[in-house]
Order: sequence, then C-alpha cells, then structure tokens
Amino acid sequence: MQPSHKDPPSPILRLYRINAGSCNGCDVELAVTASVSRFDVGTLGCDYTEDPGDAHIVLITGPLTVRVRDKVLRSHAEVPEPKVTVLVGVCPISGGVFRDSYAVSGPVDRYLPVDVNIPGCPPHPRAIVAGIAQAAALWREKHATAPPVQRNEDVAGTAGLRGRMRFNASACVGCRMCEHVCAGGAIRFDEGDAGLAFTLWHNSCALCGLCSHYCPTKALTATGEWQMAHRQEDKYRQVEQGVIPLVPCSGCGTAMLPVAAELLKIGYRGISRETDRLKTLCSECRQKESIGGLRR
Repeated sequence: MQPSHKDPPSPILRLYRINAGSCNGCDVELAVTASVSRFDVGTLGCDYTEDPGDAHIVLITGPLTVRVRDKVLRSHAEVPEPKVTVLVGVCPISGGVFRDSYAVSGPVDRYLPVDVNIPGCPPHPRAIVAGIAQAAALWREKHATAPPVQRNEDVAGTAGLRGRMRFNASACVGCRMCEHVCAGGAIRFDEGDAGLAFTLWHNSCALCGLCSHYCPTKALTATGEWQMAHRQEDKYRQVEQGVIPLVPCSGCGTAMLPVAAELLKIGYRGISRETDRLKTLCSECRQKESIGGLRR
C-alpha cells in the first residue's frame, strides 16, 4: 500500500495593524473582522498579532501624518521579509480628505512598497476581508505554500450601502458642482476638442455622497458595489470616466455642451416638442428663443 501524500497544512498568517494617524473609522471596521463571525479573518487562515516580528501581513490605516511617520516606518521594518503590505481606506492610499494638509506626509507608497489597496472611507468589513484574502493569496503565492481557504463571497451590490460612484455622461450639464464639493479631491474635469471629460479616482473618493447630493440632474449616483480592493499595480486604473461630447448649436453652429433632458425636466416640469429644441441651442440662441416664448 502506497503511503498517501498530502499537501502540508496552510500556515496561519498573522496580521499586524499600524495606525498612521487614522481617525479610527477604518480601525473600527477592522475590529469587526476580529470580533464578528460573519467577517472573521480566521476563515481565510489569518489571525491578528501585536508582535510585528511574528507578522506576515501588515495593515496600515490613516493618512501617514508627519508626527507618526518615522514610528510607522520603524514598525513596518520590524515585520520580517518577505511581507505583504495592505493599505486600508483612502487615507493611506492617497491622503483622502487630508491629502493637502500640512500635517500629512502620505501617501504611504511614497515611503513603503505596497501590495494591496482597499479604498473606502471607511471600507465595508466585507471589502476589508476581500482585500485581506488578496493579500493572503499573494503571500502564499510568494512562498509557494498551500492554496488559501476559498470564500464564496457574493460581490453583487448591497442595498442600503453607499459604494462605488457611477457617472452618467448623458445627464451631466458640466456645472462642475461635484468637483467643487468633493471632499477628497477625487473629481476632475478636462476640456478637450471632443468635449468635457470627467474622471473620478476611486482611491481618493471618501464615499461621502456630496457629489450626488448636489448634482442637479443626478448624473452621479452611489451604487451598492462594495468590492474595490485591488493590487497596487492597478492603483491608478481605479477610475470612473465619461465624456460629455460637444454638439453644434442648431441655431448658430457654435460648439456647445448639449442640455441634459434631466435639466429641462427640472426647469420646465417636463419635456415637450418645444422644450426639446432647447437641448441643442447655445445660451445666446436660447435667450433669443425664450423671449416672449416658452414659459416655466
């Protein structure tokens, strides 16, 4: 009888948390992954440790303030190589709402090699667990150990959860109110020959919902998509983009942004054949058309 050969048991991976100046929002969500069975990192073959010398995966929260920077770097160096570094929340990834503060030295990848990012402000516990699962898989990949425990995670949108923002270019009027109120500076508009280009960088979005709240036509909406954890090499690919194309004014031919139907509904309480003509009239031609004509 031939002896059976089994894969060696997968080692328990120790998680070591470093606070780089966090408001503790992400730390509260991290605590959930240690205290609530539904989000328990133990199902991934992981556990938390307070000893950096015993750790395999480093979790960093906070925007990396000037005051704690050197301590954070020393603590990170105490974790033996090769290790996997995970940034939890937009603050360590990009600075988040504190990115322009005189008290912030971040983002963290300016000083340390990073492997996995988990954006959010704070990320949902499910997103944190998904990011840690990626980190565990990466660690085991580096060490050629047994494959990690697989979780059958439903990544569909969750009702009531404010997740990834979505942009509808056809409803945008180019007012740029979203860019003005964005707490994390995640939104940018660029003017070009083809039209007005919109970009939202998820790694700086605080999921505060201000952009959607102030958007007059709801061109920006929050989805229930919570899973945005990704490898560091994809950091700058995590964007929501769209272009509002220029069209010629039907009155004078001047290139203009079309008037969104959603805006006409607000202004005229509906759309008729007459109001529909305003979609492709520039502001000057619209004024001429409105004199003695359409009424609100």
